Amino acid sequence: MVDNTADLKATLRQWTIFLGVLQITVGCMIGLTPPTAVQWYRGIVMAHIEFVMNGIMMIVLGLLVRELALRAPALKLWFATLQIGTWTNGGAGVAAAFIGTSSKLMPSINEKFPPPHGDNSPIVTGLLMICGITVLVALLLTLYGWAGSLRARRALGD
Repeated sequence: MVDNTADLKATLRQWTIFLGVLQITVGCMIGLTPPTAVQWYRGIVMAHIEFVMNGIMMIVLGLLVRELALRAPALKLWFATLQIGTWTNGGAGVAAAFIGTSSKLMPSINEKFPPPHGDNSPIVTGLLMICGITVLVALLLTLYGWAGSLRARRALGD
């Protein structure tokens, strides 16, 4: 059975690159937030950095999607987990900035820049946990799909 995913890969490539550029744009706009607009400015700095870096990662992975030897369900899972993970990462920083509470998952930043309302926010912690799991799934699918592509090329003598 032939699994023709070329059209799906083309669509996912376009959306992944577009959403990566959008995420970079959102990150840059968040970086313009004045310190007095939020309770914990370090959350804004975190969100700015995370959105920009995750947007770059998303663009790079979007450029690789054609090379991934994944079937349609795995490609859809790859796209969904990549989107959820990258957006929740920066979202955790935005949430922390506005509520003034961080997460125990960020001990270094909490030590250097203590949030005004502590480090035990279930919202921030939940977003970071969702981010960690989904980005890891997306990256593992990328590695698996890339390895499958390399195996297929070797089998063809390419």
